[in-house]
Amino acid sequence: MIYQILISILLALTGCSGTGNAGESPGAGDVIVPNPPVPTPTPAPPKDRPTAAFHMPAIAAPQISDNVAFESLGPWTLDAGDHEQGERRLENNYLFLKGGDAADFHLHDIEARNHGPLLRGSHMPGVVVERIAVTDGRRSPTYGIGIATLSNGIGHAVFRDLSYIGDLSSPADNSNDAWAAIALKGKNANDTGTFVIDRFDFRNLFMAEGDNYRNADGISVERGYSGTITNGRVMNASDACLDIKGDVRIDNVQIAGCREGLKAWSDQHHGVMEIGTNEIAAIIGKGTSAGPRTMTIDVLIVDGNPKVPLFRAEDGVFNLRIGTLIAAPNQVIRDKDSYPHSRVDIGKRIRVR
Repeated sequence: MIYQILISILLALTGCSGTGNAGESPGAGDVIVPNPPVPTPTPAPPKDRPTAAFHMPAIAAPQISDNVAFESLGPWTLDAGDHEQGERRLENNYLFLKGGDAADFHLHDIEARNHGPLLRGSHMPGVVVERIAVTDGRRSPTYGIGIATLSNGIGHAVFRDLSYIGDLSSPADNSNDAWAAIALKGKNANDTGTFVIDRFDFRNLFMAEGDNYRNADGISVERGYSGTITNGRVMNASDACLDIKGDVRIDNVQIAGCREGLKAWSDQHHGVMEIGTNEIAAIIGKGTSAGPRTMTIDVLIVDGNPKVPLFRAEDGVFNLRIGTLIAAPNQVIRDKDSYPHSRVDIGKRIRVR
């Protein structure tokens, strides 16, 4: 976290401008934040003026009676008559629920350990997944890793109060497939819907090395889905922390430890994001021959290794616009191999040493 209280004051009270290149000298309009002692706490801002820095939310724990023991259950097959599963402690299995055509299905209040995915569903409009805590999440040879993978229509889906910590010794098999803690999959006409993902903590989502691309993300959203991803973090995945093709807004989210922090395949507009060190770049924008794409981020905090580029455009022109950038003075902005004529425009820049 980069001096959140101090940054909040600077964002509220100061303005600066610049376009930021690696190693450039401070400009006249820049705010230079040295490496000071811990600042004296200041009063919280008014409720109608939120602090412009990432804040990890409290995630509601599963509500399960003390007398419910851990057990191995399933995999159970869902159908149209199923509407709820919850208040269970699960262990030592590869999958809990599979199937589909279960409208308004509610999966809730689950603790799982040493367990594979909890839900693999098809055509589940109105599905709600909430208060789930998975530790030592492990692979399923067929269903990969994560909490839930859905396709073939979700209506309006809600995912909230979720935590997943994968077992590093049990990555997904190396295969020609894609997995995530939450995966909204499919490329057909029926693979559509709206969603909310709110209050989450996803860590350690990996695919084993092999001949196939290691396609394991924190959250992945295909083009037919639109919604919001808010108030949470993704740490450590073998591909993108967030792989976003649909119409999605991200706000108050922290990502780090992935091949790329955010991989964007569409025009997008996001709120506050904090991005730590990732392998290739903080953000990869996937362009297209059909014309330029643009992503706007209102406030971007970059607090990882400044030698890792902030942005890389691939496969076509992709432009990045940042309202306020908070980063080290020597943060590399554009990857040297970024697609030609792609731009990074920065409205304000606060340089933190």
